[in-house]
Amino acid sequence: MPMEKQDFTVSPVILIADDNRGIVRMLGGVLVSAGYQVTAVSSKKEALSVLPKIQPDLVLLDVGLPDGSAFDICRSLKQDPHTSDIPVLFVTSRRNQRDIITGFQAGGQDYINKPYTTAELLARVQTHLALRQAQKKLKASEARYRELAIRDDLTNFYNTRYLYQTLQGQLDMHRNRSLSVIFMDIDDFKNVVDRYGHLNGSRTIAELADVVRSVLPEGCYGVSYGGDEFIAVLAGHDLGQGMKVAESIRRAIEQTRFLATQDLAIHITVSCGVATFPDNGRTLTELLGCADQALFQSKNKGKNTVTACTTAV
Repeated sequence: MPMEKQDFTVSPVILIADDNRGIVRMLGGVLVSAGYQVTAVSSKKEALSVLPKIQPDLVLLDVGLPDGSAFDICRSLKQDPHTSDIPVLFVTSRRNQRDIITGFQAGGQDYINKPYTTAELLARVQTHLALRQAQKKLKASEARYRELAIRDDLTNFYNTRYLYQTLQGQLDMHRNRSLSVIFMDIDDFKNVVDRYGHLNGSRTIAELADVVRSVLPEGCYGVSYGGDEFIAVLAGHDLGQGMKVAESIRRAIEQTRFLATQDLAIHITVSCGVATFPDNGRTLTELLGCADQALFQSKNKGKNTVTACTTAV
């Protein structure tokens, strides 16, 4: 018995589960008049079928549904991570304390006792919708703060905290899968800072990160290791594949004109060292140490080049 009047994206969606057509008509009319989108079902089966399709913002459940307990609907909804945060309000004429306790134990947020006034109904609905919206914003903020804690502000690459917390776990979980790391360093970056200033130096690093990001294969990521040093983590890449990616990065940076927005268009290059798990190291420390040695060799060769680690374990 659908009562949709507007698109679901415009206003909150409320699902009513009640087998009494008269109550549904009256209840739905009040909610639609208040600006809500309403879908009504008359059975447990219909409710469980429609829930994942419409993803309502709030559910009104009649405790006396004929084909099964409204409490079962609530439990199913709360057990599903996709719907667990949807507030459930039980609508009932019963005053049985056992029912009330069971409803709250099932995950319900509130009870609306019949008979109720329009003002009471809308107040309870508005309160629980507002609470859910506040919880969504809080979760989004928490997720954002967690993301910021593992990101470098300048480059938006991961930071060393993320690298050291996760990479060893990747190695331990995938002992039979190759993983390459590229240690890279901007050649003569001090000259850029001395000539163009620290602000333009920071702009250069940010632009370089964008170039590296555009070259990295899917599933790989960059790490800001500190200042003008970076690491690229290439899951599933053997040494040969890692060398190809490193060369692509080196070439892309060599061909890019940096600080063009500042009317400078300068040239920079990078030196790279590549090491691969498990051939060059079986731990995070061994792997990064080997890549760092290869980077040092690239510097000694005259910079702007890529060197593979030759140490075997």
